[in-house]
Amino acid sequence: MPLVSILVPVYNVERYLSRCLDSLVAQTYKDIEIIIINDGSTDNSRDIALLYSKRFNNIYVYDYENAGISTTRNRALDKAHGDYVMFVDSDDFLARRAIERMMDVVQREHCDIVACGYVMDFGLFPLFRKVAPKKTMTSLEALHNMVSNKGVNNYPWAKLFSKKCFDNVRFPSGTRGFEDTRTIFKAFHNAKKVCTIPNRYYHYVQRRGSLTNHMDLDTVYDMRKAYEYQEAYLHKLYPDEKFSFDSNYYNSDMVILYTLIFFYSKKDNPVYIPANIDWKKINPILCVAYRIWLSIARFKLGWSYDRQLENKQ
Repeated sequence: MPLVSILVPVYNVERYLSRCLDSLVAQTYKDIEIIIINDGSTDNSRDIALLYSKRFNNIYVYDYENAGISTTRNRALDKAHGDYVMFVDSDDFLARRAIERMMDVVQREHCDIVACGYVMDFGLFPLFRKVAPKKTMTSLEALHNMVSNKGVNNYPWAKLFSKKCFDNVRFPSGTRGFEDTRTIFKAFHNAKKVCTIPNRYYHYVQRRGSLTNHMDLDTVYDMRKAYEYQEAYLHKLYPDEKFSFDSNYYNSDMVILYTLIFFYSKKDNPVYIPANIDWKKINPILCVAYRIWLSIARFKLGWSYDRQLENKQ
């Protein structure tokens, strides 16, 4: 049976790590190795990881000084010996048969990537978001679906990859966030066939302290920059293809406006630079929502905000 490398970046997750690792060692697919990269944790995460590595001979722990999530994931890829790799964040966990079922799809459909559904885990109140249907695609079809947010996303987790998809592909260091948006689409480009399945095998745990719960204006602008990078890169790879990023730029701008409204005041003199969006491609209801949020931001932030906005329109 093919070996699967489960890649687990660890940084100060002592409260969650045991649950994550318990879900991995309990997998019904047994040909796995678990690669743990401790990114300079200052809590008990390292000790917990080492304890598991003593109990299970397929768990390997590597210690480094803190370098960030991109470098940590790259180190995990470099240490992986598997034919297939799966990223699992150390505060998340897997359903017991996740890898077995996803490997079944790999072997039956001869695909290079399998993406499953996920649960947004809020503890006692899980959120079951819409999942992608069972589908087989070429890499180009999958990329179009990713860009259009149709059942394929930029997250590294909830996906089983052939290791060869990461040949010459690594996460960029030195970014504030959204390194996955700059990276995962390249792995999709390297695939020949991609499958999606609706089964919610991945539990995406929502917790305080994660990047997505602590956005500042520079960070949310970097979200849009990540999409701009992806768009430019795809146009180089596929010069004759038309990729429409308008919905991604809309979503980014809504997050920017949200951040301005709830975390900034007039004295901060924040700048809003609207994205270049083809509004004909945006649902009219969403257009109305944008105008409402824009009006709220104008009212709250005052003339300095209006001046910055008008100079960019």
